[in-house]
Amino acid sequence: MGTPSRRSLGRHNWRAWLSEFAATAILLLVIVTLFRHLFGAAGLLARAVPSQEGRLVVDAVVSGTAVALLIVSPFGRRSGGHMNPAVSLAFWLMGALPGRDAAAYAAAQLAGSLTGVAVGRLVWGAQTAHPAVGYAVIRASDHIPWAAVFASEAAATAVMLAAVTFVAARPRLASSLPAVAGSVIAALILLVGRWTGGSFNPARQFGPELFSHDLAWLWVYLIAPLVGGGLFGLVRRRLPHAPLLPISPPPAPNGGVSAVTGSAAR
Repeated sequence: MGTPSRRSLGRHNWRAWLSEFAATAILLLVIVTLFRHLFGAAGLLARAVPSQEGRLVVDAVVSGTAVALLIVSPFGRRSGGHMNPAVSLAFWLMGALPGRDAAAYAAAQLAGSLTGVAVGRLVWGAQTAHPAVGYAVIRASDHIPWAAVFASEAAATAVMLAAVTFVAARPRLASSLPAVAGSVIAALILLVGRWTGGSFNPARQFGPELFSHDLAWLWVYLIAPLVGGGLFGLVRRRLPHAPLLPISPPPAPNGGVSAVTGSAAR
């Protein structure tokens, strides 16, 4: 999750927007594929990993790894690899992303979410709609009130952003940003996934919720990460003597926008 150059975004912003769309679509396709094999009746992983605890571990590892790899992919290098409207909102509030591009990123991410789930449906067929798979939609435990889910999703988003910005603001650590982002996401899924499902990303839940036609919790999983990201961005911008994220990495060789870590490594 890097920060694209303002000047480069001005010249090539449409490429960055398309990259966010593509990266988010790939992420959701990976997640739908994972759920199809992890929870589907004919899934190989479902037989190999029968326990819910084991499946949560697999989900965490695959999700974190997918995010890390997409950050260092050509798409992530061109756009910064946000794949999360809450991240883009926070970067805008920190002054690290122009408002127009933050809005375009969010729209591209949500469209990518829908596209990734749609492709998953085409690839894997009716198994993706099976109740056990549910287009990879996640749900909180029955005994967890919505307020607790909301607070957990908001707090987890803020923690993720704190880790990412801490690393990205320090040149000596910047090359480890993809690994840190993926590891933190995996750890947060393991920490709260049993109770809230562990999304921390409106785009992660948007496509699966719409395809499943079960929208009761959609507003929680959309708004809570934005609240967490927005509050973090506001606080982070006002912290005294705290360096902001680098906002002018060198342009990528392909003419796009390099991520903060692009010159080192996502």
